Amino acid sequence: MSRNTFTRADRIRKSEEYRILSKSGKRHYSDIFIFVSRKNQFLRSRLGVTVSKKVGNAVTRNRIKRIIRDYFRLNRRLLPDRLDIAIIAKKAAGKVGAETIRENLCKGFLQIAQQAKKTNDT
Repeated sequence: MSRNTFTRADRIRKSEEYRILSKSGKRHYSDIFIFVSRKNQFLRSRLGVTVSKKVGNAVTRNRIKRIIRDYFRLNRRLLPDRLDIAIIAKKAAGKVGAETIRENLCKGFLQIAQQAKKTNDT
């Protein structure tokens, strides 16, 4: 049985962890997101989400964060283990529907998985 939860251990919580990820992580871009990823020392992949006020009001920002967390929770099997991933929403994210958000997340996760596979092969 797979674990479909999003616990506190699955989150990047400290600002120092975000800073390290931002400085040394690999970046991938989609129309509405910036993905930053790097290996971590934990036994699981972790997610951090940033949605600024430029994206929209609180309802819009919370909807985007909820969709991202839910997508990560249900599709973490697409990613290799032991990654920290920060997803930063661009301004355009507030103007699109949930299906477009999920499509962009799928593309980003595939790019991250391919990049991780390349670094593991070398």
